[in-house]
Amino acid sequence: MEKQPKFRYYYPRKLVNGDVIGLTGLFVAIPRRHDTKRRILVVYQDKAMMVEDWFKGVTYRRFPDKWGRGTYTVGYFTWNPS
Repeated sequence: MEKQPKFRYYYPRKLVNGDVIGLTGLFVAIPRRHDTKRRILVVYQDKAMMVEDWFKGVTYRRFPDKWGRGTYTVGYFTWNPS
């Protein structure tokens, strides 16, 4: 059996300005579809940060699917690359 990695990669297209969610600073938005049981390594423009737990985000928003199939949830995390 193949061993799974301890984290998943996520490459956002852009960072979210905090004004969009009513906060200050830059945030990365991660959809709920990613495996939330593992850590997520976010890579943006050669900088990276690790999200240890998807359920410890700053805030969450739920959006309707554009094809009318349901909703999806996005978690927002403060962009703090190391």
